[in-house]
Amino acid sequence: MGLETLGGFQDSVNHALGERRQGNERLDQWINEAHVELFAELDLQGRKTCGTTSTVIDQRTYNIPPTLIAVLVLLNSTTKKRLIRTSIENFQGLDQAKIGSPTRYARVDDLLYVHPLPNIVESLQIFYIKEPAALALSTATSELPSMFDRVIHLVALRNALIDLNETERATTIFQIAQNKMRALPTEEWLESDGPREGIQIARSFQDLQRDSRRGTDEVFQGRILL
Repeated sequence: MGLETLGGFQDSVNHALGERRQGNERLDQWINEAHVELFAELDLQGRKTCGTTSTVIDQRTYNIPPTLIAVLVLLNSTTKKRLIRTSIENFQGLDQAKIGSPTRYARVDDLLYVHPLPNIVESLQIFYIKEPAALALSTATSELPSMFDRVIHLVALRNALIDLNETERATTIFQIAQNKMRALPTEEWLESDGPREGIQIARSFQDLQRDSRRGTDEVFQGRILL
């Protein structure tokens, strides 16, 4: 859990805007959008959840859970195979007359489209990042670890500057936020039972989501992202 409160974020963003207070409603919007954006970017264990549904014969579209902000995996638990995610543009180029067990999907707003068109009832599991509760009270704190408080402030400030048509400064602030993210250890490293002499570095938002470039440093003997 974070340490900074919504009231603290309001004051810090307002101060960074030169005390051009836009009213707490707009400040709250910018801050909560930043909070949700980080949840969507970060693959945090505490926010992963799973939902289930079944395919319906001749039905291509399925509703997603209302709290979903990012799909991690769509699994056909009957065949034990993952569905491949594709863009809606590529999805539309597939043979729409094909029927069978779904192997691909595309997300459009609140719907998932599957291909081929189901001709059999199968069980689907969707693993996803759950949207955090909105920060509503002035004493409310983020559901992210406190090390992300500064990043929430920066992304909220970026959101405000975009709305205020200060795009150049918004770009600079977002670059600072990205640099701050790169300096943070990953959740896996923090919770690891292994050696901690080294520091695991994330070079981008995506690096915080997956550790596909893991390596071992011979000096520190700790896992790091190269």
